[in-house]
Amino acid sequence: MRGRYSKVTILFLTIILGFLISVQMKNLNSKNKYASIDDINEYKQRIEKEKAEIENIKSAIDDYKSKIIDFNATKIKDGDITELLKKEIEEYKTVSGFTDVYGAGVTIIIDDATRELIEGENPNWLLVHDMDILNIINDLRVAGAEAISINGQRVLSSTEVSCSGYTIEINGVDYGHPYIIRAIGEPRYLEAAINGPNTTGYWLKEFGIFVEVNTKTYIKIPKYDEDISYKYMTPDNS
Repeated sequence: MRGRYSKVTILFLTIILGFLISVQMKNLNSKNKYASIDDINEYKQRIEKEKAEIENIKSAIDDYKSKIIDFNATKIKDGDITELLKKEIEEYKTVSGFTDVYGAGVTIIIDDATRELIEGENPNWLLVHDMDILNIINDLRVAGAEAISINGQRVLSSTEVSCSGYTIEINGVDYGHPYIIRAIGEPRYLEAAINGPNTTGYWLKEFGIFVEVNTKTYIKIPKYDEDISYKYMTPDNS
């Protein structure tokens, strides 16, 4: 009998031990989170983007340090930094879009689809909308576009692009299709930003929207020549 009880006790303890081990393993597994390949790639892209932004900030800091050195050297030598300030103002005007610029880049033509509707398909899917243009502009900026225009309108940080019936309003002016976007930057990168897989341009073409990209060695983009007025913002001169 004693031997039988010993075996039963051992069996009972073994069952309890197995149960405790399984519970512990579940707890350990719940703490471990496994990332998919897509998640890993997304994290890598985010890290690369953050690294690029850090490099841009470092470059901007170096530029400002260089300008401070130039200002101090000019002040010591001539006692007047007026010419340097004028030069800096012109640089800011160029970056802000208030001067004509030229360089290598791409010309993009976007137009409504001409294919027939599939049964039950929404006809709006075959039209170019404001969000399509905005997404194209964002893709170009990410690819390093330094200046952009839409149908001759210079794109600024304050540029408004909105649908207005069958036209698109850009900087307060209505334009009908086709929409011609010009961008200055490295032509290969800008072209890839439109034709590359899973880009806005790629998906527009999948729906039948006409999208054509041509690289150019010389593109001229006009300045923004309207006045910008602010309703609520006032400079702090204190």
